Amino acid sequence: MLHTREMTSEGARPAERDETTTEARLDALERQFGVMFEAFRQRQREQALMIDPALQPTGLRTVAALVYGGPTGAGPLADLLGYDKSVLSRQLHQLEELGLVTREQDPSDRRAVIISATPEAVARILAIRGHDRDAFRARLSTWPRADLDDLTRLLTALYSR
Repeated sequence: MLHTREMTSEGARPAERDETTTEARLDALERQFGVMFEAFRQRQREQALMIDPALQPTGLRTVAALVYGGPTGAGPLADLLGYDKSVLSRQLHQLEELGLVTREQDPSDRRAVIISATPEAVARILAIRGHDRDAFRARLSTWPRADLDDLTRLLTALYSR
């Protein structure tokens, strides 16, 4: 995009238009979100490897959803994660082989299955996420309170509309 410049009221120096500086700021912000999201994806890959070399990041998401949300049926789990049921079924098979989930018949509906994280999966997820949480808090603990408040307020405003 070409930068549009106009003369100042004194006519001495060109001044960037607000749209151009806003556009540049938005571009910079988009780049920073991209960096942040890529760092998050990389961290998920690392966490999956810490649990098991065969575990993919999507499997990590599935196990974490069960650890934090508790046992559930396949339908609600697929909906929560945005997975197709056939994809989830294959993934659950792998997670069972790795000893991270169990599938048991729902006592209230013999046709349905309840999926649960194993105690080993719970321990591993909580340990990894606890370490990451501590590292995240340590990085932010040096920030001034006003900056933390501003970041929280701005991120809340970003998606509250």
